[in-house]
Amino acid sequence: MAADSETARSGILRFLERKGGSVPIGLLHGHSKVAYQAAHQAFSELMEGLVADGLVTFSDDTFHLTDEGRNKVQSSS
Repeated sequence: MAADSETARSGILRFLERKGGSVPIGLLHGHSKVAYQAAHQAFSELMEGLVADGLVTFSDDTFHLTDEGRNKVQSSS
């Protein structure tokens, strides 16, 4: 991944918040690929880390920002 992972993680969380907290996987993957050069494997690892940290959830092919993820975005603004 060209961008460092913390920058990408923060950017993904901010993108989710701007989009209302839920984004289909295809849209999020496209954003990640363009903004952070995170191709398929890097995107998967990035999102698995965000899920494991409790910052997002995944269901019905959509990522959802958790309250903890929203708090992280707001505290870093």
